[in-house]
Amino acid sequence: MEAVVVVVAADKNTTEKREKRAKSIAAMGLVNREGDKFSVSTPSLRGRQTVYDVWRDENGKIRCNCLEFEESSAGESGFRCEHILAVKYALVAKNTEPVTKQPLNKVTTEIEIKSKAVSTDKSTTESRESTRGEQKTDEVSTDVSAIGQVETNEAKPNQLANTQGDKKMKQETLKQVPMAAEDSADLKVETANNVLNFTSTLKELRKNVDPNLIKQREGWRDRNGNTHYVDYVEWHTVADILDETAPSWSHAIRDIKQIGDIFTVTVAITIDGVTREGIGTGSAESELGIKKAEHDALKRAAVKFGIARDLYKREADIIEREGAVAPQTDGGFPANPIARSLSDLVTAKQLGMIRAIARETGIDADEESGNVMQCKTDELSKKAASSFIQHLQDLQKGQQSENVAPMRRAS
Repeated sequence: MEAVVVVVAADKNTTEKREKRAKSIAAMGLVNREGDKFSVSTPSLRGRQTVYDVWRDENGKIRCNCLEFEESSAGESGFRCEHILAVKYALVAKNTEPVTKQPLNKVTTEIEIKSKAVSTDKSTTESRESTRGEQKTDEVSTDVSAIGQVETNEAKPNQLANTQGDKKMKQETLKQVPMAAEDSADLKVETANNVLNFTSTLKELRKNVDPNLIKQREGWRDRNGNTHYVDYVEWHTVADILDETAPSWSHAIRDIKQIGDIFTVTVAITIDGVTREGIGTGSAESELGIKKAEHDALKRAAVKFGIARDLYKREADIIEREGAVAPQTDGGFPANPIARSLSDLVTAKQLGMIRAIARETGIDADEESGNVMQCKTDELSKKAASSFIQHLQDLQKGQQSENVAPMRRAS
């Protein structure tokens, strides 16, 4: 009994070594198909290789021309040498090479088939002494069937390659479709979030400004000559509100132009991808004029987002209701009385009125103009000429009121 166990163990060890060598040959790529047979190269000493042929004979039996097969197959019809096993493992490896690209059920099936084949080999070796005849016949039939199926598949490589290519393309397409759908959904969600964020930002910006940050300046006069003061906020106050409420805001100067004696600056403010512009003006006579224009433009652009809008709306309502006259300086005279162009020069009619009123009041028109306007009458702009005429008329009314004698009471 012990001798039988030793023999079985020795056979098992030999079989495992043979399978190990066969796997090594297959892994090294030494199995090649040549027509109806396979050529198996076996590494030998001094770097030389010996080539053996594996084929299927007329009876469907798998054969090899190596000496080991010739000796062992005579007494064991189901014997498989390392070269036949190498062909088997090479074909299995070739069919399972793109494992990651094959469907999961196909890979699982091949693994199960391989496991069953190995299990069958082991059980056959262990029980060889008792039931060798029937199991050998079944084993040979199984090998012939398996290799025959593989060879049939090998006979149509192009068709299989095309089928696998179509499957890969379909799989990639199916992967891309849900990805595109996910991207579209993410874009919609992101857009909705941006709209909600921008809406909440506008609500915060439209809140009334802290009264402590509001300042006043002389703004305009109504038709009755009454001076009105307007509320306003400094540009840095607007910037502070933007920093606090919309930290990601940005601004850019879009345009700078000089029109006569004024600068115009266009400033754009962007909040959450929404851009709104404002235009400011400043004097071209002063180096600070362009800064003032930029600050005004910044504030006007901010008003379009709601900052201090109530202040400007209040001012606009009063002006529209009561009318306004542009504010003047230096006792009601324009700051720049000299005409900047021929089209802005005093008209002949205005000069005639100036000389006529000055003659009636006994005043030298050019001398008076030099005193109050620092220029001659023929250098005045149309606007300055109108102010000078009003000035002369006021002087004329003053003289007339002084010359009127007091009325006597009837006795």
